[in-house]
Amino acid sequence: MTQPQSGDTKDGTELVFALCHELGNLIGAIRLHAHLLDEEMGPKALAVTSVELDDLSARASALLGHVRPLLSSGPRDIDKVAPAAVVANVRQLLEEHGGRGVALSSETEPDIPAIEVDQEVLHQLLVSLLFAALEAASREGSVWLRAESRADGVAFTLEDDGEVDEDPAGWREQMMRGRPLLCAVASNILAKRRGHLEVTRRDGRTRVALVLPTG
Repeated sequence: MTQPQSGDTKDGTELVFALCHELGNLIGAIRLHAHLLDEEMGPKALAVTSVELDDLSARASALLGHVRPLLSSGPRDIDKVAPAAVVANVRQLLEEHGGRGVALSSETEPDIPAIEVDQEVLHQLLVSLLFAALEAASREGSVWLRAESRADGVAFTLEDDGEVDEDPAGWREQMMRGRPLLCAVASNILAKRRGHLEVTRRDGRTRVALVLPTG
């Protein structure tokens, strides 16, 4: 089932409160992992803990990037951006960060028109949703990132083949945490930019698309 293309988006302040709760959990996990660091740790245990600290810190940083656009009335710092550059930047970040065993594929449809958007805001949305997809894929699955031209604009789509307990397409009725919270955040921010969010679950894959107009 595809989510409606417009309509009920949660209040930005309410979503910031929910993000603060998520950030509190991440910071608590960071403190716990830091507490476990010990001079007597072996190289393997130290490496694993370092990777987990990196993951948690990167996720927290991406969440903080959503606060301003949620509380602002509209976009700022608009740029004309090539979708291929957006995908390449997200791909580069993941390559620097490491896929943690998940196979990542990315592609951009040829001849996609440029979009006018605050690039950093879009980047942070894609990064947060990418971390959610990586977590769902559980180190053994696959994640796909692509940009494609559509009649209603340009779609940036993330797919993963991870198992789910609840249908992600029902994020509006689910607790505001994890990926449902990120979907609510993306829906709110996109609506201010004449865009919309689509979420589907089909053939064992979760698909989250951020759609933005070209004109």
